[in-house]
Amino acid sequence: METLFISREAHLKRRDNTLFITLDGRSKSFPIEKIRHLVLLSESSMNSNLLCLCGTHGVRISIFDYYGYFKGSFEPIDHNPSGRVKMAQARSILDDGDQILIAREVVRGAAHNKRANLLYYRYRGVEQMGEAIIQMERLMNRISKAGDRSELMGIEGNLHQIYYSAWKWIDPALDFGRRVRRPPNNPTNCLISFLNQMTYTVARHEIFKTHLDDSMSWLHTSSNGRSSLSLDLAEPFKPIFTDNLIFRMIRKGMIKENWFDLHDGVCLLTEAGRLHVAEQFSARMEEINNGRSYREWVYKEALNLERHVMGLEEYESFKRRI
Repeated sequence: METLFISREAHLKRRDNTLFITLDGRSKSFPIEKIRHLVLLSESSMNSNLLCLCGTHGVRISIFDYYGYFKGSFEPIDHNPSGRVKMAQARSILDDGDQILIAREVVRGAAHNKRANLLYYRYRGVEQMGEAIIQMERLMNRISKAGDRSELMGIEGNLHQIYYSAWKWIDPALDFGRRVRRPPNNPTNCLISFLNQMTYTVARHEIFKTHLDDSMSWLHTSSNGRSSLSLDLAEPFKPIFTDNLIFRMIRKGMIKENWFDLHDGVCLLTEAGRLHVAEQFSARMEEINNGRSYREWVYKEALNLERHVMGLEEYESFKRRI
């Protein structure tokens, strides 16, 4: 078990070298050696004794707030320190040519996977996808000509608008209007925001396994207190994790009204909603694609970035086969 998602109010404690989790008065034990990442999606309690156990065994703890946003984490002592890699990463980001090269490839991978999602339904008879795909392809041709981050982010924003506007042809329930983030205003926007946050958390965890510094990034601007590299790494995977999961859950009729709490134009996931969505997300991480789980592909993506900054190979983002 790589990651354990806890979506309900829980009490976590240490007993010898075992993690005990109590939910609704019932306790269950988990061998700490089999866990690398705890994700707390609801209010939970623990003590420093448990944190020491997690620190000893290299277990990260990610914490989400009531609104479904990642707010912080407990980080074990860095098990993979490498000043040489961090210096090479900084040199790559400060080199305008290399910085824009990687930033373009991040956007290219994300755009490819968005287009692949639309092509999937086009190939299955949804002809209305055609115009959106053509418009996206025109924008994708501009990626290699973008001269700086702001231009790239502008292209990415336009790609998002075209892409989201085509969702209604997949299912009428996906006609969610304008993308609203903080706070989300309807169930689809709520699912996008929550699942994107989950994807960032997985990306951050996989970066932790490498020698890269999560505070230094190529596409998103590095700033104090921001894990910006996880934002870069997550971009090619959001269409696969977030969007495909939403399509699947809606088309299969899995989503229930009690998953959401909608008041005064703000839509949040309930405890039941967080539980079911986290279960689907966890299962998606372990699905096999070309011999690797999707989680392993995220780790490989981080390694590819590390190999690039060390001059071993040129970075190429993950692109889903069409």
